[in-house]
Amino acid sequence: MIAVRYFAFFVLLLAGLLSSMKQMSLALDEGNLERFTLWTSIASFIAGLPIILW
Repeated sequence: MIAVRYFAFFVLLLAGLLSSMKQMSLALDEGNLERFTLWTSIASFIAGLPIILW
């Protein structure tokens, strides 16, 4: 049961990371550096969560 929770957690993290990377791409296409910086920070936080939580 614990393995399913970990799997679901990592799938959720992956979905969030991919979504934030898509938002980063859109911000770059628009030339909006503030949004790009925001989404880069969010993506970095999401990528660091597994290390922080272990």
